[in-house]
Amino acid sequence: MAVHLTSEDRFYIEKRRAENISMRAIARELERSPSSISRELGRNTPHDFDGLYSSRAADNLAKQRRATASQSKAFKGIDSFVDRYLRQSLANHTSPNVVSSELALKYQTHVSENTLYRYIEYLEDQGESLRKDLPRRGKPYKRSGTVRSTIKNRVDISERPAIVDEKTEIGHVEIDTIVGKNHKSQLLTIVDKASKVVTIRRIKSKSAEAVIEGFKDVHQSTFYEFKTITADNGTEFAGHQEVAKITEADFYFAKPYSSWERGLNEHTNGLIRRFLPKGTYFNDVSDQELSRIEHILNTRGRECLGFYSPYDIFMQHLNAA
Repeated sequence: MAVHLTSEDRFYIEKRRAENISMRAIARELERSPSSISRELGRNTPHDFDGLYSSRAADNLAKQRRATASQSKAFKGIDSFVDRYLRQSLANHTSPNVVSSELALKYQTHVSENTLYRYIEYLEDQGESLRKDLPRRGKPYKRSGTVRSTIKNRVDISERPAIVDEKTEIGHVEIDTIVGKNHKSQLLTIVDKASKVVTIRRIKSKSAEAVIEGFKDVHQSTFYEFKTITADNGTEFAGHQEVAKITEADFYFAKPYSSWERGLNEHTNGLIRRFLPKGTYFNDVSDQELSRIEHILNTRGRECLGFYSPYDIFMQHLNAA
């Protein structure tokens, strides 16, 4: 095992080099190999010192190199690709847990979740601010209170086929609306229970007519086949019979004030809120940005899907059909 040069060794080298003593002679005097002295002079002579060896500068360079080597061991597997992938994923509010699994699944690159968290902390200590992009585990998203009224011809969720909860086929969706700043802008969200694929559409108002128009747009612009639709009891879904006619799907309503019966949609709305926090005026958000958010949510891995993405699962179902 090689023995590192000490500060005293480096001071001796500096003194003897100033006296024009050869590397071989210095190596012999220090009982080191000539290659060790040559390597020391080559690696630890600063470029801006005009070839002059300084023991103090050499000590500093050696310490920096050891720190870098130590960092490499501490963050095993993190190279420039992983660093870039992590930064891009955090910018899209993807957790280190998912990043670790995506790297293994898609790129056969194995970096533990713990290593990624420690690397983020290390970068924070170096002055970079990545911790702010970590997904926060806070209170679950809750929709703002809306006035409920009796919806004509509603069919209760208790009559919904059991296969919906088995999540073995695509086409069974939950729907909801997200309200923007001052209740003056709205989004319609549709999420598939089996694949978790989400569709986001801006709608003109929180009215039954606007929801119907939103479904017309989705139905005309996608090849999606709806089987069942489940909503809460908001008055914006009063046009459920028209939506069912457009989509050729059966429409069901959760029990009043039972958000857990539509837990997937509540959770998905929370994911969307990470990109569009409360107070956002959705009419100022471009269609391109809405498409980008939709794409991110549909193409990143999910723990509940074995770290496959919603699109991956959606395509698996289509190919198996």
